[in-house]
Amino acid sequence: MTTTVKVHVNGNFRATVRQDDHEPVEIHHGEERSFYLPHPASSIFSITEVPVEPTAAE
Repeated sequence: MTTTVKVHVNGNFRATVRQDDHEPVEIHHGEERSFYLPHPASSIFSITEVPVEPTAAE
């Protein structure tokens, strides 16, 4: 069994994900990241998001 948490960012936002003592991960508009939990599955996540200006291509 594997425990996975997926974070997908929609809209003009940038999310910063912190999982336990790992380095923070930035996720930008349209991106998705998976975070894997060791067994036994127990983690603390902190997710913050901030609006960003749309790019010229959007």
